[in-house]
Amino acid sequence: MEEDEISAKAILGGNVNYAFCVTVTSKSDGSQQTVFVKQAPEFVAIFGPDGFPLTSERMQREVDVYQEWRNILGSTDSQKYLPTIYYFDRTRMTVIMEFLDGYQLLDHVLVQEDGVHLHEAVSRGLGDFMGKTHAATHSSKLSSDRIAYLTQHFENRPMRDIQLEFVFTKCFKEATDEQRAGLVVNEEFMAEIEILKTQYDGKGDPQNLVLSHGDLHPGSVMINDAGVKVIDPEFTVYGPPGLDVGSLLSGYVLAAIHQAFSNNPQAVTNICQGARAVWVAYVDALKEAGLDNAELIRNIEVEAVGFAVAEVCRTSLGFAGGRLWLQFEDLHTKASAKKAALEVVDACMIGRHEHGMDLLLSKMQSVTKN
Repeated sequence: MEEDEISAKAILGGNVNYAFCVTVTSKSDGSQQTVFVKQAPEFVAIFGPDGFPLTSERMQREVDVYQEWRNILGSTDSQKYLPTIYYFDRTRMTVIMEFLDGYQLLDHVLVQEDGVHLHEAVSRGLGDFMGKTHAATHSSKLSSDRIAYLTQHFENRPMRDIQLEFVFTKCFKEATDEQRAGLVVNEEFMAEIEILKTQYDGKGDPQNLVLSHGDLHPGSVMINDAGVKVIDPEFTVYGPPGLDVGSLLSGYVLAAIHQAFSNNPQAVTNICQGARAVWVAYVDALKEAGLDNAELIRNIEVEAVGFAVAEVCRTSLGFAGGRLWLQFEDLHTKASAKKAALEVVDACMIGRHEHGMDLLLSKMQSVTKN
């Protein structure tokens, strides 16, 4: 009996784990099955064994949060929003899951040169996913025992510390005055960053915590024409709900600016409409689940705008690795786009407390290439 043929191709672009597309070809009938394989080493993969050490337990957290979400969503919505996990090897910290053939990363779609083709169903789906999972795990609705379990089990301290350093600290310490052009980094601004760090660390309002993806930028979302799959939740934490909403919307903000400086005004409009659809669907899902508290929703809104512009800031300052946003061959265009992004940050980091999501959306829509 002939053995099946197995081939593997590395998937590049990720920073933390190793990832492969593995295809099994049957020797008997030539049929093929393709799966996605991800392995978590005891270090950050992009830096290698001698680089940044990191526990491989992050893969266990990822598998666990997928199971929590499945329990919340039920079979229909789980199939709609989550990839299928076929096998998890805890000894080797390796997971085998559905290969999302026909899907694209959302961050790639948002910067398409021919103008974005972002179906509103994708944005609504993301808002719905976040709203349902957040509402079901919101600390105001859970028993003290359940909160204690989620807080401890999804503490995820090693991954949290990476974010605290690389997202909320490093860029503000190391950015030059030239990089900061368009942004006033004063005591008031840094006080806002400290508030976000406290919230991210789970030390903000104990009555406003949820089970969070933890790194839900558009590079953690796969989409097709009308569907969405959420991937890579190894940064999952029990933390502020605005974290997920803001991380996702940061990509919409950056994409709108990128398209404005690519002379695609219709794409800017589409992206802004998509961002609003995310927020509306999110709030609708919260309310449908019983979180119909205007003050609570307002707090999440302010939080979300803060996390969104913090990530926009980090990316614009050049501390977000190989992200696709605002990358232009023309150096003047590149500098102008980054300055425009930082001006959005400058307006919204403080202004969010009074004007919330409306301010962020209006600033996105008003960006034009000078």
